[in-house]
Amino acid sequence: MQDNDMVIKPIGYFHCSVDAKHRIPRQPDTELGIDGIIKLEKGYDFEQALTDLHMFTHIWVIYGFHEAKGWKPMVLPPRGEKKRGVFATRSPYRPNSIGISVLNIKSITGLNIAVSGTDLLDKTPVFDIKPYIPYADARHDANAGWLDTLNHIETEIMLSEVLSQTQNDEEVAEIIKHAEQILRDSAKPHPYRRIKHIEDDLYELAIKEWRLYYRIINERCVRIESISQPGSMK
Repeated sequence: MQDNDMVIKPIGYFHCSVDAKHRIPRQPDTELGIDGIIKLEKGYDFEQALTDLHMFTHIWVIYGFHEAKGWKPMVLPPRGEKKRGVFATRSPYRPNSIGISVLNIKSITGLNIAVSGTDLLDKTPVFDIKPYIPYADARHDANAGWLDTLNHIETEIMLSEVLSQTQNDEEVAEIIKHAEQILRDSAKPHPYRRIKHIEDDLYELAIKEWRLYYRIINERCVRIESISQPGSMK
């Protein structure tokens, strides 16, 4: 690649309670994504630049993968077992660490844009914001490339009766939400998933120091049976 004189500076930063890469979804997600606030920098007349943005429901956000170091020409996506060219994936490990996501606007107050369902980490630098325009941005004749060849079906996640009664515990609820995010793509072991086959249809999923035990009911459904908290036994 040739060097050029183009310099891109952040216009603001995304702020949320999540700073661990393994917690965020692979794509923006209205159910399992991260809510937060884009805080634009002061002193650049961005207040005027935001005029009329509140009339849109969604925005394109161009940002930097600030936690991604280096790039790889071939990567292993979360779905499938074959490496793909990085330009045929959404991997953060790119020649230029730039990402783009469609996010829902919750509210705009001053220089703060509250958004929901994101796939962004805390302190993500934001380079630009553009309105999402359905007639121009939604291409109904588009396909999903190699993803269409996988015949992928999202996994339904069920909870045992005992676990269903523990979701009033915020920490447990957050771990379950994280597990749903991971298992939805596939409940089988994969380099991106800390999953271990225990016996028959029983598997263990590791999230930080937590251990979740689940059974594969069929190819479309799993049931989380129990959770071991850090420092406890199964």
